Amino acid sequence: MVLPLWMRGGKAISIPLTRHHILQLPLFPTLLLFFGLFILYNQIRPTPPYRPYHSSSPLSSKQYALSSSPFVVDPSLFLPPPPINKPDYLPDPLPPKNPKMVIPNSVHYVYGLKDVKDGERGEELPYYAYLAMRSALINLKPENMYFHYKHLPTGPWWDLISPHLTLIRTEVPDQIYGKPLNHFAHKADVLRLLAMKYSGGIYLDIDIYVIKPFDDLLYFPTTLGMEASPDSRRSALDPEGLCNAIIISTPQSPFIDRWLASYETFDGGVWAHHSVVKPWELARAHPEEIQVLSERAFFWPMWHGEEVQKVHEEGEFDFDKTGQYAYHAWESLAMGYLSKLSPRSIRENDNSFNRMVRKFIGPEDDEVYKRWKGED
Repeated sequence: MVLPLWMRGGKAISIPLTRHHILQLPLFPTLLLFFGLFILYNQIRPTPPYRPYHSSSPLSSKQYALSSSPFVVDPSLFLPPPPINKPDYLPDPLPPKNPKMVIPNSVHYVYGLKDVKDGERGEELPYYAYLAMRSALINLKPENMYFHYKHLPTGPWWDLISPHLTLIRTEVPDQIYGKPLNHFAHKADVLRLLAMKYSGGIYLDIDIYVIKPFDDLLYFPTTLGMEASPDSRRSALDPEGLCNAIIISTPQSPFIDRWLASYETFDGGVWAHHSVVKPWELARAHPEEIQVLSERAFFWPMWHGEEVQKVHEEGEFDFDKTGQYAYHAWESLAMGYLSKLSPRSIRENDNSFNRMVRKFIGPEDDEVYKRWKGED
């Protein structure tokens, strides 16, 4: 085949094959061939997988220049707030139950933050709170059970349970990042996060009844449970939030750090935003930092509708068969039932709640209750 004259123009490309043989290729056809092969290669080569930008991406090490616009805000003005220094009263972390676990073998309660008038004693510890703490002693078997307080409780049930507690007098904060903490409940919210940040372990509200050990939850740095929404139109994966009545955390957990830093925007007028809604927002933004349990793990049955009434008046719900770890008794709504509990009423009245707490009645409870009530 004879190439057209215009394709034979230009200097030939010489490719030595051996000492005595040299391959002569016309310039233009050779370049055209290589160009065609390049196009073909780009058409058939596999596309690399999409990688979203994150902090470990090579892009994060590249230096970018800020705009010269006069409207650019100095980034140092909106950095996260500095961490809160460790309060002197908080204990150092305890070791976990076994080397593979990461959660310290400790339980924390925060209680007695309400102001007490001069000359008066702290409020009496109710029987239901005593039973709740016994449930943690029996089923979690912590090395230390820390009781963070401003004013110590009083009464016979406190006298029975206090020998099992490590008492920690707490410095109650009035503000965080310049935002006032006016209600004792919001003060308690901050105190539990500080305890988790610097001591770690398991935080429990005083109305949490531990039904079985948490051991299989102690291998991940932070665990929280969903609180179901009272809005039936929302799905299980669209909860009210993550409830801070139970927090399982290792010291210096990145998630707890984020949660504390979020208090820079705290507003005491929005009741449960930073205790329930905010941790769910953080979990969705940083799912790698937290283990989220469904609403059935800790906080079921819920507080809305007739569920509290059914738990205390009917026996259809069986806590032992559900496999759940704990039950949150929703004390503010269930106080009419909780305040009337006695060892005898728990044994004699067969309902879901009483069947669950019978195993936590102490060996001295009957005699102590009689003396407490002035009964023979």
